[in-house]
Amino acid sequence: MPKFFKRYNEEINKALKDEINDRLNPIYETHKYYMGFDNNQEQAENSVGKRLRPSLVMLSSDAVDGNHEVALLIATALEYVHNFSLIHDDLEDRDKIRHHKPTIWTIWGESAAIISGNGMLKIADNIMGRLADVNNIEPSFILKLQIEMASSYLKMMEGQYFDIAYESVSTITTSEYLNMIELKTGALIQSAMYLGSITKNLPFGNPSVSGHMKSIGHELGRVYQIRDDILGIWGTKATGKPVGADLIRKKKSLPIIHALNNPSREIQTKIRRFFSTEIIDRDDVENILNIMDSIGTYQYCQSLAQVHWNKANEIISEMDLKIDFINDLKELGEFLLTRKL
Repeated sequence: MPKFFKRYNEEINKALKDEINDRLNPIYETHKYYMGFDNNQEQAENSVGKRLRPSLVMLSSDAVDGNHEVALLIATALEYVHNFSLIHDDLEDRDKIRHHKPTIWTIWGESAAIISGNGMLKIADNIMGRLADVNNIEPSFILKLQIEMASSYLKMMEGQYFDIAYESVSTITTSEYLNMIELKTGALIQSAMYLGSITKNLPFGNPSVSGHMKSIGHELGRVYQIRDDILGIWGTKATGKPVGADLIRKKKSLPIIHALNNPSREIQTKIRRFFSTEIIDRDDVENILNIMDSIGTYQYCQSLAQVHWNKANEIISEMDLKIDFINDLKELGEFLLTRKL
């Protein structure tokens, strides 16, 4: 993990925990469990997410010497939005494991998972409302922050809709895929970097810097999801996902799109035949992986992630930031490009 994650981890986790510690309704027990704040401390240490998005808010704010109090509120809200999406995503994809432990719907049921996710989203809205309590912030700027946050999670939902819809489509293009992940994954990452960077000189900020941060987030969002798709097919022990997990789910991730769009009619037919069966079993997974190996699917996906990291890196190198923050951003990009968790 990039070193700057540790810089913000304790403060972010405290802020997240403070939002639900004093809430008594049992729904918040599902939140504590999901975010790693339940009573089993050993389990909690191994079941907390990366906190990527809130860390990006804090880093982007510190990089421009922004307002720390505002940044922390935004960071906390954004992580609740992210976890809301994950709870619903687990249910939609029928995923039984997240962060090496059972998902909410498998323990409390589907209805409880829907309510739990919705509750997290409204907690995020409440946090954004508390920006009004921060000194010297104009109401018009608070509204701007709230609109940006709401827009980002609406885009995320649009992307999730496409992701589900594509499961019943025989073939999609790489362009359609990139548009989908730009919404589903990229929206919150892009918003994290943009929102953090406009906390400088409230309410004006620096349009040039915030524009660059948004562009970096745009590219990093693509890098993140492409690498996620790679891990969803080839897996690692760190992810807790078995090899071929996304194949078994018949998920139209980038590796599958690459195989389905192969120029060879024979390969297209073989892949479609596997996906037309009711269940893809372990033997099918092995056969599909062999086909992907023969056509260089892994290399294609990794090279596309590299293309988008190169674009982000060019922007980072041109920014007028302290060298420490430049190095933090570059370390982040390299991590996302090669991550195994």
